[in-house]
Amino acid sequence: MHNETKALLADSLIAMLKKKTLEKITVKDLVKDCGVTRQTFYNHFYDIYELVEWIYLRETEKALAENKDYDTWQQGFYQLLISIRNNKVLVQNTCRSTNGDSLERYMYTVIFDQILAVVERQAAEMTVEQKHKDFIAHFYSLAFIALIFEWVRDGMKEKPEDIVDETAVLIKGDFEKALKKYAK
Repeated sequence: MHNETKALLADSLIAMLKKKTLEKITVKDLVKDCGVTRQTFYNHFYDIYELVEWIYLRETEKALAENKDYDTWQQGFYQLLISIRNNKVLVQNTCRSTNGDSLERYMYTVIFDQILAVVERQAAEMTVEQKHKDFIAHFYSLAFIALIFEWVRDGMKEKPEDIVDETAVLIKGDFEKALKKYAK
């Protein structure tokens, strides 16, 4: 029931975002639409922005679940872009909201964890300090975030598969090459 209530609130928020901006949606609006009490909302979320983060977490986990190695990262990135495009109204409203930078911070954390998992697998047979692996993941996370947010700001016109393909050309072999330079 816990996740069902969260999903109900999430679906309501996504539907409302088609009619008004995030700042104009209140907890009162959500609970009325869902037929639950304000306390039920606050049992699950601190505020609407935490609900937005939960929606992103749910969607991102689905997109990236099985794609945490070097051979499948492209599929994970593609699924993430598809998820963003499928939630276009939510993403664009969040980006334009006064709390838009929270989406960027959240996306950074998720993408960093994903890339770090790939880097860790690539470094399995090497002796590389954690700070170097973290730096590689940090560098590429920032690049992915910049690509994603530029794509969102431009109206998501470019095909996700084209973005993934172009990114793959740049990254092919780079993790291993960097790790070898850092290896002891």
